[in-house]
Amino acid sequence: MMLTLLTTLLFQVQTAAATGSNSYLVETAIANGGIGAILFVIWFLTFKSTQKQFEEAQKTNREQFQFALKQNQDQFEKALVQIENQHKDNMALNQKTIDKLFDIMSKDAEYKELLAGVLEQMKESLTRHIEEHKG
Repeated sequence: MMLTLLTTLLFQVQTAAATGSNSYLVETAIANGGIGAILFVIWFLTFKSTQKQFEEAQKTNREQFQFALKQNQDQFEKALVQIENQHKDNMALNQKTIDKLFDIMSKDAEYKELLAGVLEQMKESLTRHIEEHKG
């Protein structure tokens, strides 16, 4: 639209120059149209530059997000492996402790049986000893 208006105004200027009559209105329109065209070019270049900067910033943000996401996933996987290893170690330690506890309990039962046997023999010995000295 701006190009059509500018072309029309230039045509009128050429026509006016050929006829020899320079109109103030045409000269003002050409000057304003030129200023408008320059401002439009400046706006267009600024818009394109801003759009390019926005796209670059968006691309950079996307890359940073993907990098942070990958880094977070790696840390999560490392922590998960570490927790699994710690769980396995704890389970092995717990099993070792339980085995040791059962070993101690079985030895305790053996010692109690042995002690009960010794006490029974002592009781019988004391009972015989008392009977022998009573009578």
